Amino acid sequence: MIIGVNEIGVNMPIKHNEHPIEQAFTVWINNYPESFHPLDMDRFYVFVKTVCRYSRKLKDDEWLRNKIKQSGSKLDEDDIDTYCYKFVELQNYHRAFALPIYTCINR
Repeated sequence: MIIGVNEIGVNMPIKHNEHPIEQAFTVWINNYPESFHPLDMDRFYVFVKTVCRYSRKLKDDEWLRNKIKQSGSKLDEDDIDTYCYKFVELQNYHRAFALPIYTCINR
């Protein structure tokens, strides 16, 4: 087991998350995402960010749709569509590059 020091200087054990995407999905889907409460949306954003960070392949809306349906969630079709659209939109945003501060010019 690895021991680390937290922000207030206390030694704490550090646990490796072996399946961060599954863990983030479970935290989001098991906390009433149908309410669209800001905290539910924060959990959804954590899930999407985790997918973007740790997924080797791009996940599409069908991947999320199947995952939601397999979970037994109470989300209706309209809510699933909304989350699938946001999922793809946020992944596209994450993949976009910022405009550089400096640019080469021809003289």
